[in-house]
Amino acid sequence: MVTMTTKSILSALLLLPFVACSGGDVQPGPVPTRIESNGGSGQSGAPGSTLPVPLSALVTDAAGAPVADIEVTWSVLTGGGTVSATSSRSNTGGVATTQFTLGPGEGEQQAQAQAGQLQGSPVVFSATATTTPPPPPPPINLTVASGGNNVPERYTSDLWVHGSYAYTGTWGSFPRSSNEGDVLKVWLLSASGAPSLIDSVKTSGISTVSDVQVSEDGQLLMFTTEFEPSGGLYLYSLADPAHPVFLARALAAGGLHTATLAEINGGRYAFAARNPGFADPALLIYNVTDPSNMALVATVPVPPHYGIHDTFVRDGLVFVFAWNTGVIIYDVGNGISGGSPAAPVEVSRLVTAANGVAGGPSVHNGWWFHNPVTGEKRYLFIGQEGSGVIGSKSSGDIHVVDVSDLTNPHEVGFFHLTGAGTHNFWMDEERQILYAAYYNGGVVALDVSGTLAGDLSGRLLSRLQPGGTGNTYTWGVQLANGFLYASDMLSGLWQLKTE
Repeated sequence: MVTMTTKSILSALLLLPFVACSGGDVQPGPVPTRIESNGGSGQSGAPGSTLPVPLSALVTDAAGAPVADIEVTWSVLTGGGTVSATSSRSNTGGVATTQFTLGPGEGEQQAQAQAGQLQGSPVVFSATATTTPPPPPPPINLTVASGGNNVPERYTSDLWVHGSYAYTGTWGSFPRSSNEGDVLKVWLLSASGAPSLIDSVKTSGISTVSDVQVSEDGQLLMFTTEFEPSGGLYLYSLADPAHPVFLARALAAGGLHTATLAEINGGRYAFAARNPGFADPALLIYNVTDPSNMALVATVPVPPHYGIHDTFVRDGLVFVFAWNTGVIIYDVGNGISGGSPAAPVEVSRLVTAANGVAGGPSVHNGWWFHNPVTGEKRYLFIGQEGSGVIGSKSSGDIHVVDVSDLTNPHEVGFFHLTGAGTHNFWMDEERQILYAAYYNGGVVALDVSGTLAGDLSGRLLSRLQPGGTGNTYTWGVQLANGFLYASDMLSGLWQLKTE
């Protein structure tokens, strides 16, 4: 017979509410259901070398949300290589990684990631060990196809080409022919790609239309404007791409120097650079999913070493080019650090070398290169904007940063063009060519195939001053419709051949 004392009965009764309440507060955690590749497959390298991009596996629940702290085991299937970690746990973004070192022989080699009985397990990653590097891009020769000398009354700034239309801004910190840079120009591209001016949009209360972009679906035109009283972010409908119609604007003290449209987890956002002077410099993030109801969702202060100049957004990461503070990488949906557009989380930062340029590192812009030939996402190209004189002088190099480990970027190379400095970029990733606007140096084409290190001056493929000496000060470039378009502060919009 079991008996209980009065004291023990009271003690048991007193515990009941605590147990009941505690049990009610416990929330079940996410349940992992699937594992899949998140990157690193398809790379190539020399036998015995460590691949630059880690093998990466993503663990998610039934709704596709990342699940943290799940053990993933790694092993080599073929080729005799090794992995740096045979076991790793998923981070807050659901991602687990390891480095894959190839074995001694040539040919395809494989490694795998396993996670219990999860759907998709094991995940197989393939790589190729080869002593033959990928072929460099074929020779090219930049030449003028059409256009140019078509904006005589204002300085031309940025450009964007979408379909049969192009849009260019104007610059007016120093007016040209007494005209401010308060006009966005609309161009029709002929069947051969030649531009002709068909409309313009004038904005009062500004001096510069500084950055231009069209959404991927071609429905939304965004541009930034600078200085008081009407500097800020402007959105226009492109239901009729020949004649943009105003939708909304968001003013910012002093204006915005640049902005980048990007799709993040089903939403559309503008990542904008607020000018220093009238307010503290900052990365401003706007939700523009509904253009008629755009909202500021985050303000990220940037140290006032001039401040923030430009942004580049890809794979849920925003690269902030912050002058002498360097480049700052934020997670805004990638998962590497658990950030979002409304709550960015810094991943890392780096100050590139000054290379003797007056003004210091002057980190201005960049492009994160996804190389489809090698499968690498290894290099970030950074533009350095030194001092210059419109029409005659500029300075600044292209810096190459290895971001294969996004938490530990490091500079590995540079390109210097004597007598000129770089500005905005565009890439032909399939052909492994970087195109750079180089102000008075015109347009430069660089071979960026293979491993990049040290001085890249020997990789210059072609250079062109579209307006000729004294009439060239190229702001930006963009590949579209089989041509390279260039906006030149002095000589307007050009159509270039890259054959």
